[in-house]
Amino acid sequence: MKRTSLLLSLLVLLASSLSHAAPPEKVDVVIVGAGLSGLAAAYELKKQGLSYHILELSPRIGGRVRTIQYNFPGEKPTFADSGMEEYWESNPAVQILNELKLPISHDVAISSIVLDKKLYALGDEEAEEYYARIFSKAELKAFDDFKKKMEPLVHKIKNAWETLPEKPMPAELLKLKDKSFADYVKSFNLPSKVNEWVRVSVECEIGTRWERIAALDGVAEFHIFVGKGEEAFRVTGGNEAFVKAFANAIGLSNISLNKRVNRIARKGGVSSVSYIDQETHQYSTIEAPYVITTVPLFRAVMEIQFEPAVSAKKMEAIQRQTWGSYFKAHVFVPMSAEKYWTENGSSYLPVLSDSNLGVIYDGNRDQEGVSTKIISLLITGDDAERMNMMPQDLVRKEIYTAFDKLWPGFSKEIRGVEFFRLHPRAIAAWPPGRSRYDDLSNEIRKPENGLHFAGDFTETSHSDGSFLSAKRAVRQIVAARKKK
Repeated sequence: MKRTSLLLSLLVLLASSLSHAAPPEKVDVVIVGAGLSGLAAAYELKKQGLSYHILELSPRIGGRVRTIQYNFPGEKPTFADSGMEEYWESNPAVQILNELKLPISHDVAISSIVLDKKLYALGDEEAEEYYARIFSKAELKAFDDFKKKMEPLVHKIKNAWETLPEKPMPAELLKLKDKSFADYVKSFNLPSKVNEWVRVSVECEIGTRWERIAALDGVAEFHIFVGKGEEAFRVTGGNEAFVKAFANAIGLSNISLNKRVNRIARKGGVSSVSYIDQETHQYSTIEAPYVITTVPLFRAVMEIQFEPAVSAKKMEAIQRQTWGSYFKAHVFVPMSAEKYWTENGSSYLPVLSDSNLGVIYDGNRDQEGVSTKIISLLITGDDAERMNMMPQDLVRKEIYTAFDKLWPGFSKEIRGVEFFRLHPRAIAAWPPGRSRYDDLSNEIRKPENGLHFAGDFTETSHSDGSFLSAKRAVRQIVAARKKK
């Protein structure tokens, strides 16, 4: 417990030092936002030997990435992530985790799932065995055939993606944006259970209903399921360990907290980034030839003045983008409650519940000696949007009721719940008629007046967009410098 208190004290001192560090007057690149996108951009700029400084609105680094440490009286401290849980293996973050030499674990690319209100628990088995158990022979053949048809499309989209925004997406692929992913999948006349598997599996990834995204973007999201599927990687010690290592790698002196950027003005090939210190209320400016803003797009255009104004095409692309929602909850139960999610001595979490419980994770797994088990809920879509606006007492009641439908009697085990409304409307989505790959979205990714938009909202529906956009923005800056 003393070590925990010392660690917390050090973190407070770190936050204070970052907050009061004086930003420089000039750098090569100013980065707005110290979430994963901003940290990734700085990491790439460091590799290129360019100077940078990050201005962050909040008093902490990491953005939506948070790991909560719980100190229950008389118990060993335990922790669980209140933001994202994992990284798919195609996410560039996995490479950086290895470069930073962080300990990571990985899981099979399948989960237990609820289909038509029936739970299909994942056992100690390979994916092929699991699918053969939950599907009939006819369903399994249809399922395999569908995945085989998706695989070449996924690869074509990936290959085309690597040339954006310089080269447009092929027209035959862009046609898929004109219908919803739901209608597209239904056109394959899949058996009902297979159709439901696709819906439930994809909806928790996109944070909204599959009728609300274009088929092209739905196929792109399906990449984690093609072939043998992608594995999911987790950071040992929680995702905030990644954030801290990331910040140390780019240099803590290159990050200033509590700085609200309110104006980015361009003149004579130089951008002046004006900000207000949230503690001292002092107004200051940094100059740089280039600026990368990683603030979610709909917030950036509402909270920052751009001079010259953002182009009409960029504004149209931003305004026609939609979103998916997340809502997180940590549910505390005694260790004995493991019987509810254990079969044959093994846990079958996570579960894609297809309910207002969302995805059910083991929040504090692999932590020895703890007395309280944390069940982490990643609630998505309309349920998340609704719960983000509800009184917490009503949310708690709804969660208790939902748990008893899944695991009868489980609510009596619950000792408490904590809610985290840190990321409502956290996922970019492109409705039918739009796509992350269309000409409008390409406009967002094109630099303008030394300004580069980055962040997950510019590229994908997940944290991989943070890293992809950072690489893209830095690549564009390096290319622009070579032309001078």
